[in-house]
Amino acid sequence: MRIALRIGMVCAAGLLCFVAAGCAHSGSIAGSQISAAKAAEAGGGPKGLELLKEGNQRFVSGRAINPSTDAETLRVAAEKGQHPFVAVLSCSDSRVPVERVFDRGAGEIFVVRVAGNVTSKNETGSIEYSMEALKVPLLVVMGHTQCGAVKAACAGASLTPNIDSFLANIQPAVQRVKASQPGLEKNKEAFEVAVIEENVRQTLRDLYATSPLIREQVSTGKVEVALAMVDISNGQVSWLNEVPRP
Repeated sequence: MRIALRIGMVCAAGLLCFVAAGCAHSGSIAGSQISAAKAAEAGGGPKGLELLKEGNQRFVSGRAINPSTDAETLRVAAEKGQHPFVAVLSCSDSRVPVERVFDRGAGEIFVVRVAGNVTSKNETGSIEYSMEALKVPLLVVMGHTQCGAVKAACAGASLTPNIDSFLANIQPAVQRVKASQPGLEKNKEAFEVAVIEENVRQTLRDLYATSPLIREQVSTGKVEVALAMVDISNGQVSWLNEVPRP
């Protein structure tokens, strides 16, 4: 009698574990499918932006759910291809883990990272690929607080030819802040903050200037655009106004 009861308890526990694992697995797959569906819908850009905002709120509040990160989701994404709902051009800074701060997973965010979140042919081509081949409905250009590349550009630093090449891409933002806010340069911290934000807008202008494809996708409404800043001290993402148009 006791042996039978014990066997029954073990079987019941095993069944509960199996059901729980199945629910967690199906939840992750469902989350990935929902993201793909939102990207495919008309008006997918606003829905994608909503997903990013909701994910960041979870991350900042310590309630991250880490969707689409299990082994089965990776397998499905490898077999059936990626279906990201957003392309994010961000800085290479190790304190800016893009998928983590938005609490998203595999196959959901097409990430392009480069120091200073600037753009040149390689970065622009990558964004074009996300729009043309992957049909992302949303583009986000994201900077961050305490950006070392922007600080170097503000100081007029010259380091190596390769580093100087991307610092040169930040100079238009430096000059625009100097022209629009005379005297701000005397306050080093405030000046750097203003340039960090303006540099995000400058990158978007550079994408428009160098890519007919991106201009067309945005001007026709096929792709929505948003500009963001992440505070590296807490992961909070804020959204910038005055978004340039093509």
